[in-house]
Amino acid sequence: MKNISKPYIDQITPYVPGKPIEEVKRELGLRRVIKLASNENPLGTSRKVRRAIEDFADQVHLYPDGACFELRKTLASRLGVREKEIIFGNGSDELIDLLVKGFVREGDKVISSEKSFLEYELVSRVGGADFTEIPMQDFRFDLKAISAAIDAKTKIVFIANPNNPTGTYVSRPELDEFLDSVPQNVLICLDEAYDDFVEAEDFPDSLFYVKLERPNVIVLRTFSKSYGLAGLRIGYGIACAALIEYLGKVRQPFNVNSLAQYAALAALDDEDYLNKTKRVVSEGRDYLYRKLDRLKVKYIPSQANFILIDAEYNADNVFQALLRRGIVVRSMRAYGLKDYIRVSVGLGRENRCFVREFKRLIRQIRKGRPILQDESLKGDILPNE
Repeated sequence: MKNISKPYIDQITPYVPGKPIEEVKRELGLRRVIKLASNENPLGTSRKVRRAIEDFADQVHLYPDGACFELRKTLASRLGVREKEIIFGNGSDELIDLLVKGFVREGDKVISSEKSFLEYELVSRVGGADFTEIPMQDFRFDLKAISAAIDAKTKIVFIANPNNPTGTYVSRPELDEFLDSVPQNVLICLDEAYDDFVEAEDFPDSLFYVKLERPNVIVLRTFSKSYGLAGLRIGYGIACAALIEYLGKVRQPFNVNSLAQYAALAALDDEDYLNKTKRVVSEGRDYLYRKLDRLKVKYIPSQANFILIDAEYNADNVFQALLRRGIVVRSMRAYGLKDYIRVSVGLGRENRCFVREFKRLIRQIRKGRPILQDESLKGDILPNE
């Protein structure tokens, strides 16, 4: 491969997703596993969506609607934008990839923050870009430093808002000031995968910038999180019509499958499910905050459906210790946070199981005992929890 491969791709470390539940069961011989690693919807998929998928099953032998006509029409009406200002993707991940493919040449510069979504760097480096990470300030994007780092080679700035994995956000005044400072030939991607979970009053209305016809702003959102469609892979971007038309030339013609489109339509029609999801996440966050406060464990207050927690110990070891008890969380060492874990908000019983087992671990850690050698920290979690 050395004679035909690209050197900058050889140096890339592939993205490693959270462990699937069935894999954990097989590896550790566990009967029950709680997955709090991938920020998925704890409620599963809504009944309306399941019924819609079943009804559409006899049409899967047909190619999908490449234009996503019905979904585009419904979503545009819901968002108050024009249909030609929306593009759909195989998850918002594909749209991140399309942005780099469409706008970045080898040697160009892409900027984001450290401790942000790893996909930005991965996709940028695959495209041959010079990816620049700007240090955070108190686990938040430093937009002034990012603005100062923009130069003639800069093509895209990725801003995750709220940010994964910190759960922090960029406020409306901060974003206004930043956008006013950025040249019009630099594309600003506002990645809002977790926007439905935000409760902060000063969170920006990103569609306002699109409606102001800022030609260099694109907003990405997804049906994976709040709508519970992560397995179907469907996300969308909102931007000025010219930008959407340009990206349409880069995307594959049938990039969003039929079931995903049909499920997304049903999801948009289920406000009760969306509201219940928001309530479960909000109450779960507050519960975890209270329990972590009692344990005197540091964490970063979040506007998303997960919490970044200081585990006071090697994050990989904490991950493994919880895994042996059937609880899957995410080690943050890949983000340069060697003692932090990210925990998705689950259902009430799942949150309680995590707190119980994490409490046992913290006690062991604070006593200086090796957590991976303690046999009491191994085995199935109680089935009635």
